[in-house]
Amino acid sequence: MGCAVAIAGILAGAGLVPETARADDYAGSAVCKSCHAAEAVAWERSDHFRAMQEATPGTVAGDFSDVRVTFHGMDTRFFREGDDHFVETVGPSGSRGKYPVRYTFGHRPLQQYLLDRGDGVLQAFDVAWDTRSEPEGQRWYHLQPDEPVSPAHPFFWTRHAMNWSSQCADCHSTRVVKTFDPKKREFTTDYREANVGCEACHGPAGEHVRLAESNELADVPFAGFASGPSPPIKWLFPAEKSIAEPHGGGADREIDMCGGCHSLRTPLTTEPFGKPYHEAYRLELVDDVRYFLDGQIREEVFVLGSFLQSKMHVRGVTCGNCHEPHSGDLRFPGNGVCAQCHRADVYDVASHHRHPPGQPGSACIDCHMPARTYMGVDDRRDHSFPIPRPALGAELGVPNACADCHEGRDDQWAIASLRDWGVAEDRDHWARIHEGLRRGNPEALATAEALLETPGLSPLVAASLLAQTANVATTALGDVLRPWLDHSDPLVRRGAMAGTGGLPNDLRWWTLANRLHETHPGVRFEMAVSLSEIYPGLSPAARRAAAPLLADYRQRLAASADLAATQTALARLEVSLGRTAPAQRAFERALEIDPTSLVALVDFADLRRAQGHEQEAGTLLRRALSVAPDNGTANVAYGLHLVRLNRHDQALTRLSTAAHAPDAQPRFVYIYAVALDSLGKRERALTALREGIGRWPWSFDLLTTLVLYIGDDRSPELHRHLDTLEALAPDSPQVRALRERYTGHRQ
Repeated sequence: MGCAVAIAGILAGAGLVPETARADDYAGSAVCKSCHAAEAVAWERSDHFRAMQEATPGTVAGDFSDVRVTFHGMDTRFFREGDDHFVETVGPSGSRGKYPVRYTFGHRPLQQYLLDRGDGVLQAFDVAWDTRSEPEGQRWYHLQPDEPVSPAHPFFWTRHAMNWSSQCADCHSTRVVKTFDPKKREFTTDYREANVGCEACHGPAGEHVRLAESNELADVPFAGFASGPSPPIKWLFPAEKSIAEPHGGGADREIDMCGGCHSLRTPLTTEPFGKPYHEAYRLELVDDVRYFLDGQIREEVFVLGSFLQSKMHVRGVTCGNCHEPHSGDLRFPGNGVCAQCHRADVYDVASHHRHPPGQPGSACIDCHMPARTYMGVDDRRDHSFPIPRPALGAELGVPNACADCHEGRDDQWAIASLRDWGVAEDRDHWARIHEGLRRGNPEALATAEALLETPGLSPLVAASLLAQTANVATTALGDVLRPWLDHSDPLVRRGAMAGTGGLPNDLRWWTLANRLHETHPGVRFEMAVSLSEIYPGLSPAARRAAAPLLADYRQRLAASADLAATQTALARLEVSLGRTAPAQRAFERALEIDPTSLVALVDFADLRRAQGHEQEAGTLLRRALSVAPDNGTANVAYGLHLVRLNRHDQALTRLSTAAHAPDAQPRFVYIYAVALDSLGKRERALTALREGIGRWPWSFDLLTTLVLYIGDDRSPELHRHLDTLEALAPDSPQVRALRERYTGHRQ
């Protein structure tokens, strides 16, 4: 299922806490309707209103007329008993059961159903009703049609990934509160309204109601709410200009209000209302996993991460410029939304879009908001508003709308078409820098340094590139990061803090220690992540200085304590602090929440190995491999486990898999090559290193190891790699020693 919240957990008891037990200031949407009738009408026909509703004959869209469907070899029956709806299907133990439908979940294009799995825990069923009209819709549809789903699979309906409390509740209900019972080791989830009510966006309305009753609304900022929408921006066309310019306004309050549920993020607080978005949430930066290298959406990232990349956002466009906030509808039909700022006589004409008016390709969104399909049938449009760049597609494998729309055509055809139209190739896009930084190219570092100075560059793009600089192992990194660590935009500072992960430990501590006065929650969180990695090597005085930052980090993690990844992060922190017993408890809790958590399994195995429990470590790693057989991290960890057991042939197989995995890292190749060489397989080790350098041409460890393994000062290859190493680290004693060893002098 789709989920905009990067949190996860377990639920004990889905029922509401009695009203008398509440200590909040929420009034409920019924109160709002009495004064805001027009907004209420728009809201009640919106998808927000149908985010989560009690399952009744009036809200359930699916066919529950005693029908049966079979997916992945498992038979499911949908039926009713009076007004109650039930699903009979395979349960968590693999045996069949009868499960009541408690709530509907969403509406368009799929309606899911929340089932009580038998212990008060609500789970989103993995077979949904396709609400689209026939012939494509009006059917039962499995959300994972291409996965071998079974009761042991991470996406099976009773598993962590389908849990309502952790994966869905925050953005489908109003005033969600989760409390953890340390004795029962369970989370209890409460909410004020089942669906997305007025206060889900506007915050508690109690003070607003009191002010309205006493006629004092006009005298109070935001009418008693914690925040409100941005001041309106006027978009005016200067003389002879085809694109409007903003006048007035410009605040990000709509991002603060909408972004929390329309982004892939981790919460930094349990009380986000009234706080700027980046103080309340940690947005996932642009990488090459969730996004393509040019920032186009790849995985389901829920709009904000793409929108914040756009020139439109940088100029001041907000959500409400295009969407009516209560209904979610576009403010104008067709190209009219874009024509607010882009003159129709210049852009909504065939001379611009090169397609017959009214036909596919003539709509602005066809070229500048290409869609990707998630959950099988749900098309989501890219809000970075990309320009089709087929040359980037040919070079980096990113999609472009031309080839995607014209079936059977490729990037080269699109390149030729643009050339025929007189459209010049765009060579300045940051995707090439992104790709270079990802591979550790020091030249990309210099290019990024120049790009970051470009006026109008999106802060999210700047932050994402700065975070990627951690991959570049060169002494120049500190100089590149330094000016951005004090940038006025906290998102940019956060990216620079992430970049410090590439600095040597002593320089990293010096850099972070000089900024311990930082107050922004998101930046401090990133600082703590970087600092915790080097904490074991700090002096006692440095540890004392770092203590408040790490305490703050622990507190921020508590906001998503029902997430297996958060428990794993807590465990890692405890390991860094030398507290193995609390670390073990956190790992165990992570695996209680999600027994298939790959990171928790691998990291916990490493802790148990360090504690002398090698066999238990092996058991954990075999569990990890059962979850992700081809994962590089799991394979390299299990390979090293086999090495320690002297099962060398089996170990080499696992280490080879890790070195060649899609998610491989240079370190995996290094480990594989060293293992080969230690077993007398020098030629195979050389081949592995050369293949690794083909993927990561600037990896310091791979280059130095290859130089040592070649070991012939007459080899042109050896000297070529020495030249690369000197360019990477001109002041490195190790590189200097290698040069002297093989030539007797520096060249």
